[in-house]
Amino acid sequence: MRSYLETVDLETIKQRFDAFWEREILDRPMICITAPKDEPNLWDYPIPESMEEKWTSIEYVLYKIELTFENTLYLGDAVPWYMPNIGPDSFTAFLGGNLMFKDEGTSWAEPFLNDLSDYDPVLNEDNKWWRFMGNLIDTICEVAEGNFLVGIPDLHYGGDSLVATIGAQKLMKSLFNEPENVKKLIGKLTNICTTVFNAYYKKISRVQKGSITWIPAYSQGRYFALQDDFSGLVSPKMFQEFFLEQQERLSKQLDNSIFHLDGPMALGNMDYLLEIESLDGIQWVPGAVSKPMPEWTDVCKKVLNADKCLQIHCEPHEVEFLLSKLKHRGLLLSTYCTSKKEAQSILKIVERYNN
Repeated sequence: MRSYLETVDLETIKQRFDAFWEREILDRPMICITAPKDEPNLWDYPIPESMEEKWTSIEYVLYKIELTFENTLYLGDAVPWYMPNIGPDSFTAFLGGNLMFKDEGTSWAEPFLNDLSDYDPVLNEDNKWWRFMGNLIDTICEVAEGNFLVGIPDLHYGGDSLVATIGAQKLMKSLFNEPENVKKLIGKLTNICTTVFNAYYKKISRVQKGSITWIPAYSQGRYFALQDDFSGLVSPKMFQEFFLEQQERLSKQLDNSIFHLDGPMALGNMDYLLEIESLDGIQWVPGAVSKPMPEWTDVCKKVLNADKCLQIHCEPHEVEFLLSKLKHRGLLLSTYCTSKKEAQSILKIVERYNN
């Protein structure tokens, strides 16, 4: 595989991200722009028959990685990177869940317990999915060195892991019926999350300096996306009681951290998150059927005014409006364009806001 990192000015991008984490500006606002190349490059490759094999055939995964890089333009502060992935519930699969694969973009773990009364989560080194993920990361790292960055895999710990273990309705009942047990389990899952992250980081740091993940900010140190989508379904008081401490614990162990805040129902939890001194920032996602990003500038301003970083995705035509309304220090926009011409025009807009 050839080097795709040579297609971007990686050293300058790293400097911009250093400034981003410090809520400073190197030269212009930060934006990650990706777009398809004008002339697609298609290769013939045998497609696995089963859906599980499409996820677990490492040769097929490597083919798709290279095909993506060959057909994608990276502009602004976007860098070629790939995140080893078997789905958001991989963390729970390491603890006993069985992964199911719906299509090439969707997987989940089937609940495997009826209740949490006797649950004692343990990371078993012989677990099928843990061993597979280790092999997957090792192979991708071998191919990636000097060619592209390897992302820290998605980690759904805490409430999200408990949902994957017993289901959302049963977990909601457990919050009321056995609150101390739930808190104890969240503490154990936080410890396991740290162990898993450390294992991922150790493997990836052998071939690259720093971290990137599905929230596409680069850090010269230890970084991954914090999240707990289930916690958006509970009251802010319950969020504070059950789910806030794990975010503070994890953010203190990282050099940089961004919390994924998903949907209007989660907004009630934002004030508590903004009070975490060790948390660098928020990724605000309005939700699939919600208002477009320009209608959430009040939320964006609240994050930035709290001296936190803000990462948001927007449509290309929304970029100029958002830059005209928001502070640029600590702001990271991401957008996907439909052509090279459109991507270059968006970058020119951003460059007019030279600081």
